[in-house]
Amino acid sequence: MIHKSLRIIAVCASMAAAGTLQAQTVMEPVDLDMVNRIRDEGFNHSQVMETLGYMTDIIGPRLTGSPQLKEANDWTLEKFTEWGLKNGELEGFEFGRGWTTSKSVVTMTAPRTAQLYALPMSWHPSTDGPVSGEVVKVKIKSEKDFEKYEGKLSGKIVLLSDAMDAKDPTKPAFKRYTDEELAKNTEFRVPVTGPDRPRNFEKLFLFEQDLYAFLKKEGAIAAVRRSPRDAALIEASGYLHKVGQTPELPAVSMSTEDYERILRIVDRDVAVSLTIEVEAQFYDQDTKAYNTLAEIPGMGSNPEIVMAGAHLDSWVVGDGAVDNGAGSAVIMEAARILKALNVKPKRTIRFALWGGEEQGLYGSAHHVRSNYGDRPVVDDEKRATLPSFFWFNETWPITTKPAHKKLSAYFNLDNGSGKIRGIYGEGNVALKPVFERWFEPFEDLGAQTISLNKTGGTDHLYFQWVGLPAFQFIQDPLDYGSRLHHTQIDTLDHVSEADLKQAAVIMATFLYNAAMRDERLPRKPLPTEPPKKKEKKGMGEED
Repeated sequence: MIHKSLRIIAVCASMAAAGTLQAQTVMEPVDLDMVNRIRDEGFNHSQVMETLGYMTDIIGPRLTGSPQLKEANDWTLEKFTEWGLKNGELEGFEFGRGWTTSKSVVTMTAPRTAQLYALPMSWHPSTDGPVSGEVVKVKIKSEKDFEKYEGKLSGKIVLLSDAMDAKDPTKPAFKRYTDEELAKNTEFRVPVTGPDRPRNFEKLFLFEQDLYAFLKKEGAIAAVRRSPRDAALIEASGYLHKVGQTPELPAVSMSTEDYERILRIVDRDVAVSLTIEVEAQFYDQDTKAYNTLAEIPGMGSNPEIVMAGAHLDSWVVGDGAVDNGAGSAVIMEAARILKALNVKPKRTIRFALWGGEEQGLYGSAHHVRSNYGDRPVVDDEKRATLPSFFWFNETWPITTKPAHKKLSAYFNLDNGSGKIRGIYGEGNVALKPVFERWFEPFEDLGAQTISLNKTGGTDHLYFQWVGLPAFQFIQDPLDYGSRLHHTQIDTLDHVSEADLKQAAVIMATFLYNAAMRDERLPRKPLPTEPPKKKEKKGMGEED
């Protein structure tokens, strides 16, 4: 009798557990008919490549503050309006100077003649015609190094970079995540105290201003940096964009192969001379940059909000196709799909195409701090010249605005044109079963991984900064990091059309699910200040 009773109890417990699981499934419904409609519209009637093609081939690179980014703002707002979205606007934020470049010619004239491959560093001035001079290799890492070069740089072209560290030639340039790698990503990384990276970057940025001022004072005529890439890929990203902050010295980023040939010749005690001609233009009529915003209004007079975003700006050496025209085109396509299906969401679905991401998340930072919440910013005149991602100090308290309660979630896409493989849950355990259900209709498309780990580097960070649920999708790398990111070959040729269609369908579905859900998505507790570390006492000191 005892054993029989135990069996009965076990069966009941099993049924109860099954009932609980069933209840959880029922609690998180997914409208599969709507998923079918979204898949049909997104796969069979897609406009994502047409959108991205115009953005990249016609408008081209979209450096923040440039006329091209403003053109992209105007065009994307026009498209949102054409598709029937409401409340479209260009949201301005203070940024600095606009800049474009139209010419770069760099030639080695001694010890032999050779055409070199180099592109202008952003926010550096023109040469005002060709300038020629002998190169000098310097090693300046701090202000302490200035003294040894005083009186030695007049009329010189200064080589600022070291040689590149050796790279692994067997590492593939194109990659998709394996099942094992995705599974590894789901292992939670417990946060530990580490170096204060923003402060380290802060020192570099502040020193950059002092370095250019020193070179100009000493009479140098131009500076040359080595591109951080090899295979003649050039990254020429400069960050000193604010009024009164931009360098007065022309500078180019040179291909690693050309730069290191010059270093080898100089190391033989053979003089090298270059001729550099750069044409660049500054734009100071409007020191603001802009976000493009539009929405599908929710029901009622004061609905909650679901957001999706990607950054519209790019660097200037390529067309910004995978970084991040791809993400912007996916956001726009998700909006088009949902409007084409005439959805009537409970919550407002707001779409954002951010400006200023590349220089420090300026656009999303402004939007979050203006609408949802804020944290104290260190009041320091010199640090005020820094990009906005240096505001990521763990300052306290977090102050929230009324709209903070209304935002259900923000979804971001900004890791190239690779298809979605899952999502970073940012430590929100309560969302894992929800996202698992939402990904079920896309298992056949390779998207099902939910990692509770954090990820960084893009516009969801400011939402997280004030305690809002904000997420970046996991995407296949393809050749985004190995070849395309910030280089001159970031063009439409390297975009995966099938992957963008897949991403747009998943983005549209996630937005629909979040907008139609009975309850706002669950949140983590609002971050609060942790206990302060005790300072170590020296010998003989008392507590």
